[in-house]
Amino acid sequence: MRLSRIFIEQSLAIDSKILLDVAASHYVRNVLRLRSDSVIALFNGQDCFNYESRLCFESKKTFALVLSKAAGIAESSLDSEVIQGLSRNDHLDWMIQKSTELGVRRISIFNSNHSQIPVKPGQLDKKQAHWQAIAIKACEQSGRHIPPKINFFDNIQSLLAATSQRENKFLLDFKGPRLGALLKLNVQGAQASILLGPEGGLSETEIELATRAGFISTQLGARVLRTETAAITALAIIQSSWGDI
Repeated sequence: MRLSRIFIEQSLAIDSKILLDVAASHYVRNVLRLRSDSVIALFNGQDCFNYESRLCFESKKTFALVLSKAAGIAESSLDSEVIQGLSRNDHLDWMIQKSTELGVRRISIFNSNHSQIPVKPGQLDKKQAHWQAIAIKACEQSGRHIPPKINFFDNIQSLLAATSQRENKFLLDFKGPRLGALLKLNVQGAQASILLGPEGGLSETEIELATRAGFISTQLGARVLRTETAAITALAIIQSSWGDI
């Protein structure tokens, strides 16, 4: 039977007794409806182990006694990255969830020229906490141990500067060969980045800047996909070509 997995931002060791925070306690008690003595798996994003633990309810507090640990194999061997122009909240949330399930290592989000509601500095901390929570939940579901790192950039110029040393950089702009065919041309290395725009796509200026920065134009096929669908499709193609799918 597959154990329910809970992310804990604490160090974990066998025989340690872990106090679950309010959110985790609510989840195991009221969502999963587990009872005291039920066994769950904890992970903390610091290593690739599942820590099998027994729940203990003491009044309103919930503890987990770590019984054993076992290595997991759910992290992808491919250092993949999705670079997404800021899109609508529900579209972006879906992309983060599904790309995490597919094994993405990093997600970079930026204010694009076509982003409908750019993120302002005062909103960033709340936004990043929300995005990270989605990624953590996707890790709990998919068996991953290390949540992807989620970065935000105010514009494409700062984004491109941060990705200047990356390998195998692909730009989804409806031009160039199809991604599947491009990946058959002896792509080297164990790293890949996918750049695409929000609902309105990237502007011509952004496409030109990305091309100058070494991104290779490519497309997914004859049909026009929604931005979140395009990101997941491209990541799945790359993972199938030389990742772990």
